[in-house]
Amino acid sequence: MRNAILRVWNGEARRLRQILYVPLGLLSCLYRMGLSLRELTYRTGVMRTEKAPIPVLSIGNITLGGTGKTPVAERLSLRLKEQGFHPGIITRGYGRTKKGVFSVDIKKETAESAGDEAFMLARKTRIPVIVGKNRVRAIEQGIRSFHIDVAILDDGFQVRNLRKDFDLLLLAGKDAPGMSALFPLGPMREPANRMAAAHAILINKGEPDQETLAQVNNKPLFRVTYRAAHLYKMKKNLITRHDFLKGKRVTAFSGLGDNRSFFDLLRQIGAKVAHEISFPDHHRYGPADIKKCASFDDVHCIVTTEKDAVKIAPMEIPENLFYLSIDAAIEDEDRLIELMLKKIGGQPDGFFKTGIRGPDIIQ
Repeated sequence: MRNAILRVWNGEARRLRQILYVPLGLLSCLYRMGLSLRELTYRTGVMRTEKAPIPVLSIGNITLGGTGKTPVAERLSLRLKEQGFHPGIITRGYGRTKKGVFSVDIKKETAESAGDEAFMLARKTRIPVIVGKNRVRAIEQGIRSFHIDVAILDDGFQVRNLRKDFDLLLLAGKDAPGMSALFPLGPMREPANRMAAAHAILINKGEPDQETLAQVNNKPLFRVTYRAAHLYKMKKNLITRHDFLKGKRVTAFSGLGDNRSFFDLLRQIGAKVAHEISFPDHHRYGPADIKKCASFDDVHCIVTTEKDAVKIAPMEIPENLFYLSIDAAIEDEDRLIELMLKKIGGQPDGFFKTGIRGPDIIQ
């Protein structure tokens, strides 16, 4: 069913779209009613928005599927650390098995217990990553345990019960037909007019259309691309340049919100992708999956993403399996950092440092 809906969203199955249009449209109307009801509860004060003890920066999107939020969260957290801040990354930890609010200890947690993206961020950045459905409680734990002075919400655009000092919205410049339709008829998590709530827009995958530009009128626009960093041989724990893949036939597999972008990146750096194997986002791998990916004997090596690598690391790994590390490159990044600093107060020394006070409530 999931693959069928994706094909409808991507405009690949017109006949199927005609068949599913009415039931998906009804469900979409119910979803819209739920969103409207939630908005009403905040406007009338039934639900309240809390203010965290420290500034909050949110990185999110308005569509389902991958828009590259996690590499951006990684990049901006490292930039803030360079500026003298003590950032903490706050995430829900999608797909995790461990309950409650906790910080990710890479020596004790696994990608399964903490969530793949949370574990990867903790391992790669060495910046505190705190997991919890309740973002305010997660921020408070970050202050207690690590003295963080700025919180970065990974996938925070839909969070309404926490005040955000800066909302950065990621948008794909080239979206599929049906982009404007709400879930499940389309991939929109919220109506398009919610884009106006963002403080800045980060565009990837091409140029935005006129409809999108109208919704984000007068918002600062930035662009991000994703580039290959290094290549890691998992079995031997060795690192090499991604140029190693140039001219080589490879089997590529991934479980991302947008697997196509990974396969395209491999081709951009010169790999000859002979076989593409796509898994759903946050896929939990088993031995049969690895066996399938290693079943082709007409390739030099197998390549996956770092997000997938943290999940398969405990398994029996083929000798020729590599993962590619990917970095986000933000155009005019210094100007974006400057905008963020203006919103959160400028310098780290001016922030709340001495314990936790009770959260403010915004009426």
